Amino acid sequence: MRMLDVDKKSSVRQVQLYITPTEAAAFRKELDRLLAIPEANEHSHIFSDDMDCEFSFSIITESKLKNIQAYTKLEQRVLTEKP
Repeated sequence: MRMLDVDKKSSVRQVQLYITPTEAAAFRKELDRLLAIPEANEHSHIFSDDMDCEFSFSIITESKLKNIQAYTKLEQRVLTEKP
């Protein structure tokens, strides 16, 4: 698992997430979509009910990590850090 704070441009070791039932349902739907084809170069965004907050996520696999150039420099740095 890797977590990235885009604002601070650094990795995050712990995060707490508080989401509404509507946001949770959207998260589950999008996670199921990504899990259907984990090797696809896809990601998803979930927005808060008031559209003020957002989190994005993707599935990482060993083969995706072997193609690390497909990620931004910041993502590459975070993805290659030791968990």
